[in-house]
Amino acid sequence: MAAKYHKTIIIGAGISGIGCAYKLLENNHDFKIISPDIGGRIIESESKTVEYGAYYIMSIYHNTASYVKIGSKINPSKLIFHKSNHSYNLFDKKLFTHFFQLVRLFLILRKFKKHYEVFKKKSITESQVNCLKNDNYLWKLYNSNAHDFVEENKINDIVYDYMAEVLHGTAFMPIKELNAFTFLQFSLPLIVQVYEFTFKKEEVFKHFKSHYIKDEVKKIEFENRKYCVTTNKSGKIYCENLIVATPPHISKRLVKFKQPLRKPAKAHMFHLIGEIKPEWNQGEENLFDDKNQMLAIAHQRDNSYLFYTRDPKPDLFKYFYDFKILKHKHWNPAFNIGGSNIIDLKQGKNLYVIGDNNICGLEDSYIYGMYAANKILGRTKD
Repeated sequence: MAAKYHKTIIIGAGISGIGCAYKLLENNHDFKIISPDIGGRIIESESKTVEYGAYYIMSIYHNTASYVKIGSKINPSKLIFHKSNHSYNLFDKKLFTHFFQLVRLFLILRKFKKHYEVFKKKSITESQVNCLKNDNYLWKLYNSNAHDFVEENKINDIVYDYMAEVLHGTAFMPIKELNAFTFLQFSLPLIVQVYEFTFKKEEVFKHFKSHYIKDEVKKIEFENRKYCVTTNKSGKIYCENLIVATPPHISKRLVKFKQPLRKPAKAHMFHLIGEIKPEWNQGEENLFDDKNQMLAIAHQRDNSYLFYTRDPKPDLFKYFYDFKILKHKHWNPAFNIGGSNIIDLKQGKNLYVIGDNNICGLEDSYIYGMYAANKILGRTKD
């Protein structure tokens, strides 16, 4: 039997692998994408009405917008914050006492957004890491601790009374463990519109159906100047270019690179239906301070709830009169987001590692996939 060979193999069909596949498909390139499923950590409920992984999309996500169906707008005024046994909404008196800090934070975010938009555009045809390094402002942020950045800019009160809870409920990590770039990136919903979404999984699948292999990769080897990818079902497949677009901890296991990963964020997610108690039913999302085991409770459009916590066995009766658990998932890790470690794109001859290794987010991961495809196609500027 003749050995199976393709010019390029993409391991992983998450948003980064999809970005790479679409760009190669546009150029009639010979490739296969191998993954147990389409979407990676974008996982839907059985009813296909609730997203378990990535939860929101920003209006500045221009490249990924065509792959999702925009849902309800997330209204900051409907967020409820819980800190030291005190619950309050966005328009609590705290906001007005921190007015000047809020203005300062808005100005910082506007500056960051301007640099960030240019960075994303350049990253399509230039190295993500080089684009960071070539922007002194962004590179300094990436290598600065978020807590230190907050103190230096004298925005402590507004951040730790509001943004700390938001970051805790979305990044699953306290501010002190993030870099300043990530802190500002995850704070952008303060100045841009944010929406729930549904991933167009079936439409995405139809586009590269003939290039998709539903399988799991066990091992990668380099043989006779080609890469040999061994899968559970399809056996060995050879290629010239290999793109690893799996979650960082899986990429590290497959490629065995030495660079340390960013610190992982972990969380238990419970999708449930039930009668919630009045104190937890005053807004659309409940967010908790970073000293709490609780992370967030989010009311869904189908009247179910997403319940995020660090506790594998939370006392759900504290929050609900009655309930039924539809799904329990331990995100371990949900993503690697702490610190400022950098994973290089190129990990060997024609061997590339992409994804959310350096910058977390749907848009950035998708763009990283586009760049990897452009690299193979010889269409990058570096």
